[in-house]
Amino acid sequence: MLYLVVSGGAYGIEDAVRIAGPRLTLLLCLVVPLMLSVPTSLMAAELTALMPVEGGFYVWVKRGVGEFAGFAEAYLTMLFTLADSALYPVLFATYLADLLPLRSGGQIILAISLVWTCGLLNLIGLRTVGRTSVAFTVALLLPLMVLVGCGLPRLLHWELPSPPLIGAHFMNALAGGLVVILWNFGGWENLSVAAEEIDAPRVTYRRALAIAVPMVVLGYLLPLAVTLAGATSTATWHTGSLAAEGLKIGGPMLGAAIAIGGIISAFAMFEAALMWVSRLPFVLARDGYLPPRLSVLWERTAVPAGSIIVCCAVFTLLVPLGFLTLLTFDVFFYMMALALEMWALVRLRTRCSRRDGLFMIGGGRAGLYAVVAAPMLTWIGTFGLVSTGTGAIELASCVALAFSTWPAYRFLRRRYGGPRPTMDHAGGL
Repeated sequence: MLYLVVSGGAYGIEDAVRIAGPRLTLLLCLVVPLMLSVPTSLMAAELTALMPVEGGFYVWVKRGVGEFAGFAEAYLTMLFTLADSALYPVLFATYLADLLPLRSGGQIILAISLVWTCGLLNLIGLRTVGRTSVAFTVALLLPLMVLVGCGLPRLLHWELPSPPLIGAHFMNALAGGLVVILWNFGGWENLSVAAEEIDAPRVTYRRALAIAVPMVVLGYLLPLAVTLAGATSTATWHTGSLAAEGLKIGGPMLGAAIAIGGIISAFAMFEAALMWVSRLPFVLARDGYLPPRLSVLWERTAVPAGSIIVCCAVFTLLVPLGFLTLLTFDVFFYMMALALEMWALVRLRTRCSRRDGLFMIGGGRAGLYAVVAAPMLTWIGTFGLVSTGTGAIELASCVALAFSTWPAYRFLRRRYGGPRPTMDHAGGL
């Protein structure tokens, strides 16, 4: 499930190749994991060990930084998740259109069908989502493993793609490539919102991170290295180009298998995303920011049924929006929420310094600050570049929406009462 929350294979990274070029895309797939994935994973491992509670990162920020910061964390997460989750039904319909002739209206209907099918699976229960996630992961990775196997001679005698690393519009290419690749490598803390539903979360989450991080990195690098070896032009690459490259390397059966893998990937990633994001309205309702009925668990499967249905309804409305616009919103709000989580990491290290037997990031204060600084510098650099290019309008919209956090907090707190005094779960934090 963690692998699917973050990645789901190399499907969906093709736009980065077109925007940034092959050499820069491969370089970013090496650098971004070091600057974003590893630090975020370490943060998630430490704070899940300290507070393995339902609500995860929302609770970390609320207890580490304060009530408003906790609300801002959930609010920003909801904003980026609205964009993020709407991407997967779009990818689902796009890959399916490679196999079947579908007009735009048909693609939208298929995408909406995906939303409600995954909603039904989530209503059945978390264990069902977990088991189907394992099966889906195997199914979506098999075509990519065959692609890498067929392309092994290319890897053994690998040639750099011929387009240069630095082209005429390098800054725009770097900005666009970073937005796509940050989306593909972010989200390591997201599954923490369901920590109380995971067996032995302090240990299990850390082990899952240790397995999933290298899986994600290799899952992008190996298929890209095979398909981009000696490439002369990638200007026509788009979502679905991996299937076209598989056709060239392994024939029609492999091309079709990769397209089917892309369909499965989008389905599985949306199913996993809906699982964790549906817990946010549940936790906010429990804390008095949303209608109380959203905090009620369905007795048969102990899932927040009302929250799942509301999320499905909202995603249905967002399906028709454009892919790259959704990406910009997704990455901007995700990185803002991540900044609050890193702040909470620092504050909680001071407030709860004794953690006998619990995982902590090594290296003392220097190691802690390095983990915090790396993703923040990446975020600032990315959107500094975006602000000077074609994404300036989207960035301005993101900033405007971010400033709506305080009015939303005041309104919802007044409307539904806000948090009630309760006994904290994590050692009085």
